[in-house]
Amino acid sequence: MSSHPPKQIDLRQRIYDLLGQMNKCEVVKHLQKEGIARSTIYSIIKRCENGIPIQEKPGKGRPPILNQKKQLKLRNLVENRIGVSQRQLARKFLVSRYCIMRNIKKLGLKYYKRQKAPKYNQKQLDEMAWRCRKLRRNFIDSKKFIVMDDEKYFTLSGDNMPGNAGFYSSNTANTPWNVKLKSKQKFEPKVLVWLALSSKGISVPYIGPTHGPAIDSNLYVQKSLPKLLAFIRRYHADNNYIFWPDLASSHYAKTTITWLNQQNIRFVLKQVNPPNLPKAKPIEDFWSILADKVYHGGWLATTEQQLINRIKQQLKKVHPKIVQTMMLEVCKKLRKIEGKGPFSIL
Repeated sequence: MSSHPPKQIDLRQRIYDLLGQMNKCEVVKHLQKEGIARSTIYSIIKRCENGIPIQEKPGKGRPPILNQKKQLKLRNLVENRIGVSQRQLARKFLVSRYCIMRNIKKLGLKYYKRQKAPKYNQKQLDEMAWRCRKLRRNFIDSKKFIVMDDEKYFTLSGDNMPGNAGFYSSNTANTPWNVKLKSKQKFEPKVLVWLALSSKGISVPYIGPTHGPAIDSNLYVQKSLPKLLAFIRRYHADNNYIFWPDLASSHYAKTTITWLNQQNIRFVLKQVNPPNLPKAKPIEDFWSILADKVYHGGWLATTEQQLINRIKQQLKKVHPKIVQTMMLEVCKKLRKIEGKGPFSIL
């Protein structure tokens, strides 16, 4: 597109047309009477004599600092690599960091944050596909409800939550210390929360203080499983369900298996249960939703009982439809893992 205004282009068109009807002198005299500068008229006549078209071709502009060869080299150094520094690339190409940033954008490359994922060994990866297939075909179908349980530990402060990682301030000297600093206690008190859920609802939770690194089988059988049984009898009395625990040691301890068999609770066998699949189990996403509600706005508990009351209060605010929607995706995720592996659902 020409950089000249429309009036200039119209004048060129008019002079080009007049030159076909009059000689050069007549055209100049005619246009001078209209107040058009003599130099302007002659410059346009010269363009016509040299065969220059009315509309100018768009200019090529300033040549790029990085030519195609260097851009290809930049793409190879950046695309699908970690630990890339724009400053180091700028020194390598002898340009500014902003030049590197512009060229990365020009190449259609976008920055993505790496996602957290479980670390699998080769044996787990080899067994993942057939275990998911067997689990889906033998235990889970479209008419059967999946019941799963899990436990999570809540601390008094939610400093590890993404929303509480930083703050805004015009002058940090005036910022209160409890906002500026993220204090950390070496052995901070924590509260254990256990619950079970299915697409029909959420069980009554067990919430209590804990001092060990993980829940043991005795606590699991005495405190958690009775609530699981009550949940199944309330929502799944027709026995059209399957209980899918994770592979925690307390979930498949001898006392746990004995208790489940005594209560006729149908569960996924350990040899079929796929290992380390947090993204396939919606209860992991449920914990994130609950933690966001508990620590919303930088909320901080001063006592364990205050934290327990807060968790109970926020549990009531989780809408059942959220759980129902998450549970409907389980079979799709298992089928995807069968064909493409566990990283396909991340």
